[in-house]
Amino acid sequence: MTKSKLGIYATLLLALAIGGSVARAAEATPADEYRAQAEPICKTNVLANRKIFKGAKGEVKAGKLKQASAHFKRAATAFGKTIRQLAAIPQPPEYEVKLGKWLDLLGETKATIGKIGTALAAENKRKAEAFSVELHRLSTKANNTVLDFEFNYCRIEESRFG
Repeated sequence: MTKSKLGIYATLLLALAIGGSVARAAEATPADEYRAQAEPICKTNVLANRKIFKGAKGEVKAGKLKQASAHFKRAATAFGKTIRQLAAIPQPPEYEVKLGKWLDLLGETKATIGKIGTALAAENKRKAEAFSVELHRLSTKANNTVLDFEFNYCRIEESRFG
């Protein structure tokens, strides 16, 4: 291939790539727009939780349950703030029911995180473990409710904590 043909092909490929990007941007769905507003809020919470939960597992393993409880109480408070911020985002009409259910599940998740903290403060490890199982169930249910939003940071993933 000559240099001129290579130049023409490169220009054509660049034009197609730019055109494809513009077409994708023009096709942004309401779910994409909601996600674009929600993800930064969730990312802030995920990063905060990494700090909040630092050392919590070690405290639980060492039997320092009262100390570990503080991590969960702080996390519940931070998560409550995140939920309020998410609730303030305008919801696309076609997703109001789904997002409402998701926010309700997030509220239940927040309450369960607080219950884990309360159980740990009472040094009731078994009860805290039972609430942990409930937390896992609620997290899965919340994540499944909004699968079509393709969230990253707004997915509740246990591996991001502690």
